[in-house]
Amino acid sequence: MVFGGGFREPLKVIYFNAVLYNREHFPEPDTAIVSIFGKPLFKSQEFDFSHTDYYTPEMDRPQSKYFAGYELIDSPERLAEFKIKAVELENSLMKNGRRFINVDPGYVALEKVVAASTKNFTHRIYIGGRIYADLQLQRRKNAYMPLPWTFQDYTFPQALELFEKMRNHLIAETHTGSSE
Repeated sequence: MVFGGGFREPLKVIYFNAVLYNREHFPEPDTAIVSIFGKPLFKSQEFDFSHTDYYTPEMDRPQSKYFAGYELIDSPERLAEFKIKAVELENSLMKNGRRFINVDPGYVALEKVVAASTKNFTHRIYIGGRIYADLQLQRRKNAYMPLPWTFQDYTFPQALELFEKMRNHLIAETHTGSSE
């Protein structure tokens, strides 16, 4: 039996980016992102981002997206810092007041996948620096499972496969046990 509260160190997480871009205006997004995150250790298959028109007024078509995971294993408290750097990067690459690349950092933990957002919503938790943590997937029955608000592309097979690879790498690098 364990008594007392006390503070516990958070388990380490492994960071990724969800990278959305207009391939005609920005053909090589990794070249810009490497300055913050390094080269991707893991990368999902790229896919056509046509299941929503949300970014079309700003980015035009064609839009592509992929998820990239990095050799960046650290505390989850760095999420806000990485999102702020990503927003600064996006702003520095704007053309005529428009973004043609959108970089959304997040992390894979043993029990969840979390994305960063600059927008508040009922299920998003403020973590400082005008940034919110957005729980996208929860770990249940040996797999990451979506929630009612999960972005559709986080449930695509190539995304789920990448998150599993990243989780396995996290386990191997941190020598922790499985958490369900």
